[in-house]
Amino acid sequence: MVASTESKIVLTGTARSKGKAAAEAMVFSHRFGWAFNHVGNEDGKILTAGWDHHGETVAGKIVVYPTVTGSTSGAISLYYKVKQSNHGPAGFICREVFPFDISGAIAAEIPAVDKLDQDPITTIKNGDMVEIDAPAVGEKATVTITRKG
Repeated sequence: MVASTESKIVLTGTARSKGKAAAEAMVFSHRFGWAFNHVGNEDGKILTAGWDHHGETVAGKIVVYPTVTGSTSGAISLYYKVKQSNHGPAGFICREVFPFDISGAIAAEIPAVDKLDQDPITTIKNGDMVEIDAPAVGEKATVTITRKG
């Protein structure tokens, strides 16, 4: 019998929207946007051809991406996905969260974290279990990554 091992990595960063979430990571190597033409409002599926995870859903995931691509419609779409259609992410992590995404995350009441002490795009892997603890906007947040090995 082979024993499964898990390793934990704890990162610290800045809370841009407060909250707690624990879910599987979905990591994007490129800029990402929440607008309805990028991610479906009704199903949370990635619509943009050529994007990582095309055709997969963000529903219930911790989405990890460098920063935003898109416009103010992304904030409204993020709120809709989380609060209305229930196909939005559990939270998200960026190198730097853009103000549009901050406002969407606050309205949707999901945690958003950036400025981590390690690059989230290279440190977090697809399928890692990720926990976000972001107690107050602008304050220290922790991201705990559990990797099965």
